[in-house]
Amino acid sequence: MNDHFPHLFSPIRIGGLTLKNRLVALPAGTSMAVDGVPTHGDTEHVERLAAGGVGLIIGGATVVHPTTTLRSRKLIEAYRVDVIPSTAAKVSAAHRHDARFIGQLCHLGREFIGGESDAPPSAPSAIKTARDAYPPHELSVAEIEDIVEGWRTSTRNLVRAGVDGVELHAAHGYLPAQFMSPLTNRRTDDFGGTFDGRMRFTRMVIEAMRSEMPAGLALGVRLSGEEEIPGGMSIDDCVRIAENVAAVGVDYFSITHGTRGKYVKDSTGADAVAIPSAARVRAATGTPTLVGQRIRDAGVADHAIKTGQVDMVGMARALIADPELPNKSRTGRLDEIRGCLGVNQDCRAFDPHLHCAVNAEIGRGRHVDVGRRARATKDVVVIGGGPAGLEAARVAAGRGHRVTVFEKSSVLGGSVRVAASAPHRSTLIDIVDYLEREMRRLKVEVHLSAGIGEDDLDEIRSASDHIVVATGSRPADVTPSLRTRTAYSVDDVLLGRVSSDAGRVVVFDDGDGFWPAYSAAESLAQRGWEVTVATTLTALASRIPTESAGPLLDRLGDAGVDVKVAHALHVPDDPADPVTLRPVFGAGDLPYEDAAIVWHQPRVALSSFGLDSSSTVSVIGDCVTPRRIGHAIAEGYRTGAEL
Repeated sequence: MNDHFPHLFSPIRIGGLTLKNRLVALPAGTSMAVDGVPTHGDTEHVERLAAGGVGLIIGGATVVHPTTTLRSRKLIEAYRVDVIPSTAAKVSAAHRHDARFIGQLCHLGREFIGGESDAPPSAPSAIKTARDAYPPHELSVAEIEDIVEGWRTSTRNLVRAGVDGVELHAAHGYLPAQFMSPLTNRRTDDFGGTFDGRMRFTRMVIEAMRSEMPAGLALGVRLSGEEEIPGGMSIDDCVRIAENVAAVGVDYFSITHGTRGKYVKDSTGADAVAIPSAARVRAATGTPTLVGQRIRDAGVADHAIKTGQVDMVGMARALIADPELPNKSRTGRLDEIRGCLGVNQDCRAFDPHLHCAVNAEIGRGRHVDVGRRARATKDVVVIGGGPAGLEAARVAAGRGHRVTVFEKSSVLGGSVRVAASAPHRSTLIDIVDYLEREMRRLKVEVHLSAGIGEDDLDEIRSASDHIVVATGSRPADVTPSLRTRTAYSVDDVLLGRVSSDAGRVVVFDDGDGFWPAYSAAESLAQRGWEVTVATTLTALASRIPTESAGPLLDRLGDAGVDVKVAHALHVPDDPADPVTLRPVFGAGDLPYEDAAIVWHQPRVALSSFGLDSSSTVSVIGDCVTPRRIGHAIAEGYRTGAEL
């Protein structure tokens, strides 16, 4: 038995399928399909996961019917025979590394984001969501039967592609869940009315899928243990549903939580929240049970299996951040694992497809064997110890270059360290901790409190073959009209450089829509300030991913934070006159007497010493122009890879 996490890395049999271990790559949409057909990028993603050591890969949701096809065609359309060759390529990629591949089938039902499909959203009943402007189309019996046939056809196509099993996605408020829930199913015919009526659709789908699956393939069902919406299904409902469908013939259950906008838990929530729900399903049905949802490390996974709560543990974002997590965990190399931050910035934005804030290889078609030496060893100097500079140092040192990092402050991390001091954002520091560990492992020479000036450049040039300038950014200067008032930057707030006497404060987001202003507002509210947060935009937190924006706005509301959208901050030249919030549209200034001001403006790039990128110099990260952490990591990775 394996010495490290022996329960997680032990084999298991589900149906007729044997897995080498119990760590599962959960479905995660890549949005890499073109015209509904998987691409080489999808295959490459599967291969990376399989090579990383998982026992099973469950492919991202593939749709079963034209009524749930996106206008962008970025979801795989399993009902078409065109998908068979490229799906077969994904299966082969998994098998090359002794992993198994299961395809997942879904129908979104009413859970479209408005305008994403030319087909109308459809559902068991014409009950609209709170998010959408119009109700879904209520399916007729004939349409229901046609969709069931879509599941049958899609299963047949996946089987022809050689998959090891097929999973029904009946979680997250998608069409099967819409039929099963009395909140969304108000039908009075055979597909509603009673529990058995509401279960009829899901049972028909399972029977259709099973009819196309030869012996030895695994059939799984994914369910939400808690839907986490008012009136939604609870764990008691989930257990009753699982017992019902187990009687039809299911080889495993996959248990998650939530519905649209709630099922990808961000860094503000607790880890591993679905394990108790999965334990109840396992106890009630005796069926092998898989659990997922923000499980980030092998220790939690191994314990859940050891204690008999679940049989398998799944990860999605943790394996996007580091596909090698299974191999590193199994061999005890835990310090080498690059952890998921749970920020959902790039894995949920799909711009244009799956990326990762901390793993630059994801979605870019680029992979460098960091352990493979470059053809010629160089002396590399990195100026700046933020994420861009440290990632460049990591990749360059891994390829055999001699790397030295100079950082002007006493700690590494740059502006990420400031952002990580915000409420509910502490996981951001994980990427800094990881990169620090890598500096030690790769024997990178790091000098702290070692600022570099232009006078030092000649000496650095003479002692190195390549210079990486990654000096970062700083907060914008306070505008002249604010210098006679009580005014702070976001950095001042997050680093505690504000008055201890809480009073009235206006936090102004000047069109950014991202975390800084809202982190400052939440931090001040926690310290007892009377906070108004305002923005020139027509919505708050508009550039924060949905799964994070919702909880954030809930917390601001609970803290009594006042909000003003489509308002600009006006600061009179005369300090005796109050600042006002001025409507972007219309008139009617709102005065704020004796209010402190936190004005979030775009950060300012620090000096790159007048250098431009060349054959011997790389200028990267925020000193080019301030952006997000994902940009910094990507530029650092590319720089290190090209040296």
